[in-house]
Amino acid sequence: MSRKSESSLRQLTVRGFGDDVERRLRAVARAEGVSLNEAVLRLLRKGAGLQSSEAGNVIGDALDHLAGTWTDVDLREFDEAVRVTERIDDDLWRTSAPARSPRRR
Repeated sequence: MSRKSESSLRQLTVRGFGDDVERRLRAVARAEGVSLNEAVLRLLRKGAGLQSSEAGNVIGDALDHLAGTWTDVDLREFDEAVRVTERIDDDLWRTSAPARSPRRR
């Protein structure tokens, strides 16, 4: 949506949303790297059905509970668990040209 299509003078005052909503809005703005106003506008557009998930600029928190929760032990265990995926199976990557039969002219 272009900023040119929206009037920069339009304002809406929202009252009674509580500290929990304010904290959440500020956290979303920080996580998305946008202003508080832009985060609120994005969430309003999405909530009003004016912006689908496929439209980009989607603000989501589905994985937030995982951020910053790993310990050094968790990291070591993960690295050990995926180490097998770092090995290259040479037999799978060996390039051997199939034998060609002579061309007939």
